[in-house]
Amino acid sequence: MTNRTIVVGLAGTFVGMTALLVIGGIVLHPIALALAVPFGAVSYFLWYHASGRLHDQARRSAEQAGPTERERARQRARAEANRERAYRAAGAADGGRGAGPGGSRRGARGPGGPRGSGARDPRDRAPSADRMTEREAYETLGLDRTADGETVRRTYRERAKRLHPDGEDGDEEEFKRLNEAYETLTD
Repeated sequence: MTNRTIVVGLAGTFVGMTALLVIGGIVLHPIALALAVPFGAVSYFLWYHASGRLHDQARRSAEQAGPTERERARQRARAEANRERAYRAAGAADGGRGAGPGGSRRGARGPGGPRGSGARDPRDRAPSADRMTEREAYETLGLDRTADGETVRRTYRERAKRLHPDGEDGDEEEFKRLNEAYETLTD
């Protein structure tokens, strides 16, 4: 119901019926008190709806529930497409060698060892001449040069959530640029 006047009128009617049943239960017969309870409950819920609190509570619980199944399916499809693009780009970057004899590139980090070992191949880093300057890094993050480390970290995390390739609005190139800017400012 969108017309609150009607809801308020119904709530008032149910409050009046509840009052009559309570009085009738005290004066005439106690069964009327038992009938007053559901009328009282209905009048409370009508008032709760008319005040707008029911709508606010429903909106808050919907926000906490997260995305619907259809939205989750779209996110999974976009994430899979982004992964496939990244694997194809990695295959093109290594001269078309692709996955190698094992058939899968997952978990491989080249000469640096398996994922999670902490070792990095020095060739993964761009040469110093190609690295982003501090000024460019601050511009990429949308900050001025006076921003402290906490502001840089917070801004990076907010933008990384939005630009992550597996996300809804993900952009792989912008995400890489954002990571490079953050590394430049934290090194």
